[in-house]
Amino acid sequence: MITHAQALETLKTAATQRRPGFARGPETVAIENCVGRVLFSDIVSPEAIPPFDNSSMDGFAVLASLTTKATLREPLHLEVSGSIAAGDAPITQSAPAIAADAWEIMTGAPIPTGYDAVVKVEDVEVKRDKQGAPQEIWISKPLTARENFRGRGEDFALGQSVARAGTRLMPEHVMALASLGLHQVAVRRKPRVALVSTGSELVAHTQKQLAPGMIRNSTAPHLIAALPSYGVECRFYGTVSDEPRVFDRLLAEILADKPDVILTTGAVSAGKYDFIPDSLKKAGATTRFHQVAIRPGKPGLFCEFENGPVVFGIPGNPVSTAVALRFFVSPYLEALTGSAVEVPLKAQLVKSAPKPEKLRCFFKAQFRAGPQGAEVLCLGGQPSFMVSPLLESNAWVVFPEGGTRVEQGTWVDVFPLHPMNYSFGSDSFASSAPKQEGCC
Repeated sequence: MITHAQALETLKTAATQRRPGFARGPETVAIENCVGRVLFSDIVSPEAIPPFDNSSMDGFAVLASLTTKATLREPLHLEVSGSIAAGDAPITQSAPAIAADAWEIMTGAPIPTGYDAVVKVEDVEVKRDKQGAPQEIWISKPLTARENFRGRGEDFALGQSVARAGTRLMPEHVMALASLGLHQVAVRRKPRVALVSTGSELVAHTQKQLAPGMIRNSTAPHLIAALPSYGVECRFYGTVSDEPRVFDRLLAEILADKPDVILTTGAVSAGKYDFIPDSLKKAGATTRFHQVAIRPGKPGLFCEFENGPVVFGIPGNPVSTAVALRFFVSPYLEALTGSAVEVPLKAQLVKSAPKPEKLRCFFKAQFRAGPQGAEVLCLGGQPSFMVSPLLESNAWVVFPEGGTRVEQGTWVDVFPLHPMNYSFGSDSFASSAPKQEGCC
């Protein structure tokens, strides 16, 4: 039996060795369809955004240096040369004219050449003609250069890095790419996952009446629903009984389809009907680890086919499945696609909790921002068959291997219940807690 840290190193090594073959050649997708995909290559800004100096307020464009002596008692008086609306072409003024006038300007409108500030309309006294057009203004307080001023390239400079290869794209990236005129993006292809359930006791989750001894298959619908959020394509090959020959035939079919990953649920422990390890070995897979010092999910199995897929043999209990996906499959996919490695948050445990000795525990939890900072509560109902506490959870709290109890006030690692698709670095607000050895 190995530790979770050792298992992660094994997974990382396997994924790194397979990445060159996996990452060969990008796919091009419309930016509207890129969310959740992993960027194939760096993106730099092809232009400056904003593309021109413009106003962030409705008001009047002026030269800030003219306003240095403006006061309520002696306001600066300027004539208004005209009006500029959003969408108008920029206006070029000569230097002598700038000193003598102002321009009415609307939010987003281009600031005339030579002007460097905008005074808000509510901060000036305005004289208007009968049609309501401004003719003169009086400014009663100084302005600083670039006040209410959006500079060309202030958001994105020409050639600025927008996103690095390996970034998992989010809706915010779509907004940035659209503003830069990029309507397509090169992404890495999605890993293909083959899913198989095992268990003679399993019936479809759509089964209304259960025969004695039977249970509904809850893990397959869970994985089918969850895997797309991990950036993969999933195909479910069905449920097989605890009959090795049936599984062997199905495995041959799956291997012929050339998936990147095979997930099996059930039949990986040490019981009479736990045939998955032997079947995989007989088919030519090499076992990299079997049994990890964790709870839940201790019987977990990881194998590799040379020039073929990797296999995760996941214990059949539903919470073991959720933990395996979150803390084994997800890190492997991160390494395979070259995406950012998820970093745990840090939080203080608000109530002491028991744990088994020598096992790293991934327990259902509630994470919250408390009066003392980030806090986490380990919930009751931790057995791996109990799904109901997951409905009250928003996080996984991680307890290290040592000890049989984690005391109140201890800083512990916390992961969101589902991947956030990006990482908090060590300088994030939630990571300001004292460092703790052995984080996952």
